[in-house]
Formats: sequence, structure tokens, C-alpha cells
Amino acid sequence: MKAIHSFGPHDVRLVDVPDPAPGPGEVLVAVRASGICGSDKWLWRATEPVTRIIGHEVAGEVIALGPEVKRPRVGDRVAVNNVVGCGVCPACRAGAFVRCPHWSGEDDVNGGYGELLVAPARNCMRLADEIDYETGCLLFDNFGTPFAALERAGVASGDDVVVMGCGPIGLAAVVLAKMRGAFVVAVDPLPYRLDVASRLGADRVLAPGDDTAAVVHDATSGLGARVVLECSGKPPSYPIALASLRIGGTLVTVGEGGEMLLRPSDLVIRRNLSIVGSWYSTMHQGRLVQDLVLQKKIEPRVLVTHRGPLQEFPRIFRQVCEFSDDVIKAVIVNQSVPSVSHIGEEET
Repeated sequence: MKAIHSFGPHDVRLVDVPDPAPGPGEVLVAVRASGICGSDKWLWRATEPVTRIIGHEVAGEVIALGPEVKRPRVGDRVAVNNVVGCGVCPACRAGAFVRCPHWSGEDDVNGGYGELLVAPARNCMRLADEIDYETGCLLFDNFGTPFAALERAGVASGDDVVVMGCGPIGLAAVVLAKMRGAFVVAVDPLPYRLDVASRLGADRVLAPGDDTAAVVHDATSGLGARVVLECSGKPPSYPIALASLRIGGTLVTVGEGGEMLLRPSDLVIRRNLSIVGSWYSTMHQGRLVQDLVLQKKIEPRVLVTHRGPLQEFPRIFRQVCEFSDDVIKAVIVNQSVPSVSHIGEEET
């Protein structure tokens, strides 16, 4: 099959590799759509060759079953939850692999930047007939992650919510928070992202700075936000996020890789704040996001600005990693999808 390897900094190429084969409890999936996630940008900067095939936002067609698999069936269209737990603990039995106490990451599903991948059958969610593959690959991570974060914070109608970082996850958070009836302030340093956030319904858009928290308080009747979703993973974002909260507010940390210098007395204790983490999404949450699409409450593909076949991955990946051409979300597609209204120019 064809797949992407890295040969050093800024050098990713399409190569021929052996086809994978499913083992017990696993299925072989032909990748039809694969989202490019910001967490994969490390591949662009890798200093040594990387032969491991990555890519974890996947939807495709089941084409072979390993031993002991009864569901899904060959021919089923599925979205793949890439987080793999032990499979036997209470969390895993409930499809909440993100809460598995034995998770190590070593067995997580990757391979979306290739034509075929192997996944545990239990990690495959059957797509409704109305859901195309491109939408399917956005359900668990791009929209499932902020969906889970908003659930963790109990965001409801009338809440004031700040979204720090307006990449694909943050912009999906804007969409989902507005759907829940919240007043949303979007914060990002890139003007084109703020423009997108505004078009997706954000009530205020701001660049991060020394006065950001003061502006948030002014926009929320002097109280501050009840919830801040930190989606950027950037260390300077945390002081702004905490200062933007009202007394009793909640910071939900979503963006990976950040660091926070915390002085609990001043920043948390005397203001009765809560800090919670939220990671990825469960199988149940993925189904709930799919239901929102079926109910026409959200349209995940509105974030997709760039797409192309696997052969064009090096060019598209460069655009994502270098923030060029006003890229928001890029998807590698191996079949045509119905046209929808996009926020940027479509690449073919």
C-alpha cells in the first residue's frame, strides 16, 4: 500500500509499505478520509527518519476481519476512535477508552496517512448512511474532543464561555458552545482564525494580550466567564484563561503540551476556581456527535478549507504546519464527497 514516511525536517514522502493484517479482535480498514491533526505537526520537524505511519482522525470501509470479530462486518462504513485501552476494565467495557487506567498509548490506532490501517473492532463506530466519510473522520477528535470538554464543564444556555485557541478544535468548540446557547468569546493571535470564529457565531473575538481578561470581564457584565476552554496548549494562554474566569468558574484544559505556573492562593483558592482536564472522546460521545450531524445541528465539514488525495499530502501538510493559505482544517480524501458551504476556498 501507499503511506507517508518522514525522511527528516520538512521532508515527508509517499512510499510503498507492506499491507497490514488484522489480528484477533481487529479489523482492516480502507482509509477513505483522514483529518490532519495539529498534534501530528511533530512529523514536520522530525530530525530523524520516521517509518511509523501516523494519522488518527480516520473514517473508512471495513475490508477484512481478524479472528473472533463479529461486528463490524465487511463493507461497513466506520469512524475509528484512535484511543485504545485494555478492553476489559469497566471504563473500556463502557467504550470510555480515554479513562482506561491501563492506557499507555502504545496500542493507539494510527495509520490514517496511509491507504489501510488496523483497528480494534470495539473502536469502530458504524456511520449512518447519511454521514459521508469526510464528516466521519471529524466526529471523534475534531468535534468529539470539544464536545466532551463542554460536557465536563456542564455548559448550558446563558453561560459565558471563552475559547482560547481557534484552531480546528477551538473553532469546533465555538460551534458547539453556541449550539448550547452560550455567549462565546474566541481568543487567538491569528486574524484569519478570528474572522472564521466570528463567522461561526462567536459573540466577541480577541487577540491574546495584557488586556484580554479585562475585555472578557467587560463583555460579561463585569463577572468574567463561567467556563474557559484552553485549546491552544500554549503556556502564555493559562494566566489569561485563569484571569478571565469569574469567581467559581471552571478552566477546562484541552490543548496538549502546555505548561502552567500555578500559585493556588491567588489564582485558584481565593476565587474558588475549578481546573479540570478533558481528553478526546468516548464511543458514546462520538455517537452523540454523529446524532447532532443527523439532526442538522452542526456541520463539521464547515471547518474544512483544504483537501486532497494522499498523493498531495506533502503539499497540504506543509500548508497546515506553516499556517499558510489561511488553512483551518485539512482532510486527505480517497473518494468524492458532496459539496457543502466552506469557510475558505476548496482545494481539489
